[in-house]
Amino acid sequence: MRYYGAITVPANTLESAPVTAELKICPGVLTEFYRLFPPGCAGLVHLQVLWQTQQIFPSSAGESYLGDGSEILGSAGFVIDEVPAILELRAWSPGTTYEHVVYAEFYIERAHILIPEPLTVLKIPEF
Repeated sequence: MRYYGAITVPANTLESAPVTAELKICPGVLTEFYRLFPPGCAGLVHLQVLWQTQQIFPSSAGESYLGDGSEILGSAGFVIDEVPAILELRAWSPGTTYEHVVYAEFYIERAHILIPEPLTVLKIPEF
C-alpha cells in the first residue's frame, strides 16, 4: 500500500521547536520511503521520520534529510506491528525566509504477504 504525507514548514522554524505532522498507515513492513524537497528549499529544510517517538529515518539518531529540488529514495525493512500505526514527520528550517512544503511517500507491504505461514510437515504413512 502506498501512503503520502506532506508537512508545511514555516519560515525560520528552529530545530528546538520543529513542526510535526502525523500519517496514519496500516501495520506491515515499510519497504520504501521517498522524500521530495521541492526547488527553493536550498538545503535548509530538515526532515526526520519517527515511529512511536523513535527516529527511524534517517537511521542515525539526530541526523536529518535535506535537499533542494531533489527526490530521494530509501529502502528499509522496518516492521510496524502495532495499531494505531502512525508515522510522525518532523521538520524545521532555520534561516529560511519563506515557508516550504516537504513531501514523503511510504510503501507498506502487509506482513502476511511478506511473511508466509509456517510450513506443515506431512507424515507419509508406512505400508
